[in-house]
Amino acid sequence: MEHIHEDRMSIYEIGYLIVSSIPEEKIPGEAEAIKKIVTGAGSTVITEEAPYYQPLAYTMRKKMVSGVYEKYDAAYFGWIKFEVGSDKIEAIKNAIETHPSVLRMLLVTTVRENTFLNRKAAIDTLAKKSEDGVEIKETSGATAEEVDKSIEAMVKEA
Repeated sequence: MEHIHEDRMSIYEIGYLIVSSIPEEKIPGEAEAIKKIVTGAGSTVITEEAPYYQPLAYTMRKKMVSGVYEKYDAAYFGWIKFEVGSDKIEAIKNAIETHPSVLRMLLVTTVRENTFLNRKAAIDTLAKKSEDGVEIKETSGATAEEVDKSIEAMVKEA
């Protein structure tokens, strides 16, 4: 009996850390190299965030080609959300994990919708001040009841 295997398209997100020993002006090139790994496998990029410098919660080590371990207390964090067939995801994951400038990476399945408030938007909405210096707190406009109903509807769908 012949099995027909259809690869389904899924949405994935890869978060990655680029080593901080790379000069800042070369970070966009490294991010582009990672993006080419993703798109080279036939993926469609949905959204992404360019890497930005981030102190790490703990020191991480990376074994270099020479066999020596380098330690990092900071790295450049970036991410890419994309759609690709499930048959291609393992090759993408392996290629990014072994990329010389990648300190760590995490691959997750996700949904197409935007579920992340990017860093700049989060900072912009934390607190704003009016011209007279009074703090203005912004809300999403949804009431607690509306949020509860929305959650209940999502739970029922699953």
